[in-house]
Amino acid sequence: MSPQAAVFFGVEVPESLLATELQHHRAPTLSQARALAGRALAAKAVLLARGRELDLVAEPERNSEGQEETPEEALIRAVLNEEVDADPAADEAVRAVYDGNPEGFRSPPLLEASHILVPPADASEEAYRAAREKARALIADLQANPSGFARMAASRSACPSASEGGSLGQLRPGDVLPPIWTALTNMEEGTIRAEPVATEHGWHVLRLDHRSDGERLPFDYVRPHIALQLEARAWTKSAALYVDRLLAESAANPGLCLSDNGRLDDRNGIVARADGLLGKALSDVQMAYGALSEAARGRLDAAASRENAAPTECLSRVIGTFLSKANDEAWTQLISRLRDSQAPFSDCLDLIISHQLPSQHATHTLIRIRNG
Repeated sequence: MSPQAAVFFGVEVPESLLATELQHHRAPTLSQARALAGRALAAKAVLLARGRELDLVAEPERNSEGQEETPEEALIRAVLNEEVDADPAADEAVRAVYDGNPEGFRSPPLLEASHILVPPADASEEAYRAAREKARALIADLQANPSGFARMAASRSACPSASEGGSLGQLRPGDVLPPIWTALTNMEEGTIRAEPVATEHGWHVLRLDHRSDGERLPFDYVRPHIALQLEARAWTKSAALYVDRLLAESAANPGLCLSDNGRLDDRNGIVARADGLLGKALSDVQMAYGALSEAARGRLDAAASRENAAPTECLSRVIGTFLSKANDEAWTQLISRLRDSQAPFSDCLDLIISHQLPSQHATHTLIRIRNG
């Protein structure tokens, strides 16, 4: 039995692969998340197919963290690099970004600070609480005698900076642990923080010795940075439009198929086989008409009579309309029907007839209002 599959933008996607991809997409409803996952997989398929068309070869690269691309990710990157371009940012646009952010493009702040580290005796919660109380007691003593900070750091701090009176020197973002940096940036120059700050090393008694807020950088200095950002943004937009175009072409000409492991499948999926069957039907409409079930033929004959057209002419139009306008849901229904069909040609045509020519239900008026 063939695995269950769904269709997104003309790409046949195994349900098992869709379930895995679904975990990476958050949405208010399951159906919306499913649509996002299906679109992502369809985009992957059309990009891989385009890479094959271009006969591209790409070597997987490693990022700064040592993670290596898969061969499929490398090929997609190569396709986008080959097919997507972005114009350099105009000087006027770069200048507008700079002028529109008067508080931005500043050098990082520079802080000078000192601290006293009070570590817990062991990893227990009780030891951690005891260390906090010791740090609070030190703060109380320093508030009474602020000038004794260096002496107290030298005798009580467990940090190597104790030999420097607790001085941490000049600090920039990233030089100290985030909780310490956040606390220092919210302090007034020359003050000792009223509460110790916790890190994995213990409790820190902090004093901010000096603050030098960042200055606005000159335009010529940040011009290349802004231009690079604008060009990257334009490239991302162009890439999205490029993928949209590939998806639209795939939806109009279905047939691509992903395997369970997310690779482009070389075999013809059910969508491609169904598309072939419909092409066969259009090439010999009389034979296709003869393959219809009795119920489908009756529905087609009724439609042809209403249109005053030959049944074969009506059938040709119905098939053509399905091929040009069927959505992903219709294709999914088709492959579900054909997955285990013993008579794929007739079953395919029957489903299209029922989809394109819904039953005509007579309407009945329960109460007839008499004239006059």
